[in-house]
Parts: sequence; structure tokens; C-alpha cells
Amino acid sequence: MKFENKPENTVLILGAGELGLPVLRAMSRKVQEHSSMKISVLLRSNAAHATSGQLRTRLDELIKLGIAVVEGDLQQNSVDELSALFSTFSAVINCSGFVGGPGTQIKITQAVLKAGVPRYFPWQFGVDYDVVGNGSGQPVWDEQLEVRHLLRAQSTTEWVIVSTGIFTSYLFEPGFGVVDAQNKAVCAPGDWRYAVTLTTPEDIGRLTADIFFHQPAFRNEIVYIAGDTLTYGEIADLMQAHWGTSVKRTLLDRKKLMEDVEHNPNDVGAAYRLAFARPDGVAWRKEDTFNYRQGTETTTARQWLARQHKI
Repeated sequence: MKFENKPENTVLILGAGELGLPVLRAMSRKVQEHSSMKISVLLRSNAAHATSGQLRTRLDELIKLGIAVVEGDLQQNSVDELSALFSTFSAVINCSGFVGGPGTQIKITQAVLKAGVPRYFPWQFGVDYDVVGNGSGQPVWDEQLEVRHLLRAQSTTEWVIVSTGIFTSYLFEPGFGVVDAQNKAVCAPGDWRYAVTLTTPEDIGRLTADIFFHQPAFRNEIVYIAGDTLTYGEIADLMQAHWGTSVKRTLLDRKKLMEDVEHNPNDVGAAYRLAFARPDGVAWRKEDTFNYRQGTETTTARQWLARQHKI
């Protein structure tokens, strides 16, 4: 069932940050093939009226791309206020991330459903929350699972989840604690055979646009994509080849990981290392992905590393 008087081909993208901007760019390129499509972006007031600096540069790019700006605040606005904003669009793509704090993704989803938006891509650009389940130690992951429950409990809004794994760059962040460039070391959370899927924001943006316009349309399903999927052992081999020297390899068993979280409750990296110390839910075979089936090339970890100068 669709709400009446909904405008056709109007898409609102929430956020213009690390993922939102690549999605906006990719969607704007697609509009050249679908001239009736109108794209808007939701920005906070300070970003929508920026007069200088990076915010102004970004705003100028959005205007050049032909993207309309809608003002709103995902954290401060109520469900009713957000619903009113969303109600004039035929689709919403949520690229807001976790910056809004606990409960924000549930609030956004409630607003989308209340507005009767015909099609919704929620902020689920991450791991497979169904497989991970509740109690992962990551409260935001539990919230993401609740978002899925909300979507599956209704039939008015069609939804598409794009599962991407982690951003490629995060694997190499010192705070994650897997790749230690300074000491030429690699740590494996849980087991050297455990794997992680990773994708660059640029590839996610391009593939999300492809998935959005794909025919036949995806409806109420999860679409998996991947730039690369590597075991921690393969990551160690990759870094050894990249650095051209032997790599110190350290296995972090679950007991050690749990102690790290217990002793450092505010350490996001420690919590994520524990969450990724598992054999399922955080990785899938690249051969099973949408991009592989479509023959779409994506950036591998090796290719990403070759473009960097600091690692």
C-alpha cells in the first residue's frame, strides 16, 4: 500500500558526510539517465547556510550537482517534525551515521514509517545485524537490529538494506588495533581464520545508486556488497608484502579482549575488536555480493593501500 498524493521520483538523502557525499555524487550521476528524478539532501541549519570554509565548499558542490537542500536536525527534531519533512518524498536514503547518539536511528525510522515514505534505505551500511543478534556488546548494533524489527513489522514502506562491512580505511586506523604501522604488527581478534568485509565509501556510494535504480527493484531485502573480504591471517600477509618486512603477529583471544573492554569502558576500539572477534556476521564472501554478480569492480584492500602514503 502507498500513501496517496506522494510525489514521484523525489529522493531525500540524510547527511552529506563521509558516506553521504559519495552517495549524493553517485545519485546525481544517475539522474543524468533518469531526468525526472529530483534529489535533495537534509542538512543542519549551519551547514545549509554556510558562508565560508569546508561547509561552504561542500554546499557549493551540492548546488553544482543540482541537489536541493532541506533544513532539519536528526538529533534535535522530534519524530513528528522529521515525519513532516520526510512526507513529501518518495524515497529516503539514510547516510547519517551514528553521530546523533543513542536512539537516533530508531527515531529516524519511526519518522519514515509515520510519514509513509514508499521506499527507505536505512543506515545499515555495516555488518549483518541479524546474524550478530542482540548482546554483541555494541549498543548501537542492538539498536540497528531493532530498526530491522520495526521495518519488518509493517508493510507500507518498502525497505532495502545495503550491507557493506566496515569502511576500508577503518581497518587500518590505529584506534581499531588490528594494523599497527608504527611497530609493523598485526593483531587478530579471536582467531586468525576470522574474516572481515570492508568497502570504501566511494564504492558504497556507487553501488547504493546502482541498487536504488536496479530493475527489477529490490524490495524488503538485504543486498550484500564488498570491496574485499579478508581473514586476519590474510591481512597480516598483505601488510608484510606492503611493508616489505616481517610482521609481528599477535592473537587476541576473547578473554583478553573482554578484559580490555572491562578495563577501558570508553575505548571504542576495544569494544569493536571484541565485536569483530567472531566467525560470522561481520564478513561474507565477495563472490556472493551484488557487485560481484554485476561484474562491478571494487577497491580491494591491496589497491587501497597502494594509494596511501602514511601506512
